[in-house]
Amino acid sequence: MEQARYQEIAEQIAHAIVLGEYREGEKIHGRSTLAGRFNVSPETIRRAIAILQSEGVVEVRQGVGIIVASKINAEKFLRSFNVKNEIQAFMEELKMLMDKRREIDRQLDVLLNKITSYADRFISRWNDVAEIEVQANSPAEGHTLRELKLREITGATVVGVVRNGMEIFSPEADKVLQAGDILLVVSSGVGLKKVENLLTGKKEQ
Repeated sequence: MEQARYQEIAEQIAHAIVLGEYREGEKIHGRSTLAGRFNVSPETIRRAIAILQSEGVVEVRQGVGIIVASKINAEKFLRSFNVKNEIQAFMEELKMLMDKRREIDRQLDVLLNKITSYADRFISRWNDVAEIEVQANSPAEGHTLRELKLREITGATVVGVVRNGMEIFSPEADKVLQAGDILLVVSSGVGLKKVENLLTGKKEQ
């Protein structure tokens, strides 16, 4: 929050009083003179003096002008003014952090949506996984996935092998198949039929 000009002027006048430029009981320059000195309108000076008057720093006497009332009050005003400025600085920093937090929350929402989307597709893919068992005396028994050329021949993807109850995900191409192995296969219906034929030795119709 930017400090208003009249507040700055009130601070400067109070500072001048504390430094002894204006002594208690002395008259401060008239509003017109102060307006010229600070290069502002008389109304801005009036608002600055009103602040100092409310804090007991100066008095405005009819027919006399602006009189310094209390140096002590000027010191108190400056302390409170500095605290106010610190609070304003804290508020600005808090607002900045809140804005950053909102941006981070927005980015998190975008990232979460992406993760959810990918997860849904991944889960959907695994929901389509078929289980095909390698039977005893299968032509695939004792051969590796590379030798069988499953992907090339059937277009199917073996995403895992279950052996003795243990799941092996993303099996290597050199994995030798054994009877009882269960292949986890992702493919279309036609592709799955080709895999079954390959594992059983049946010829395609």
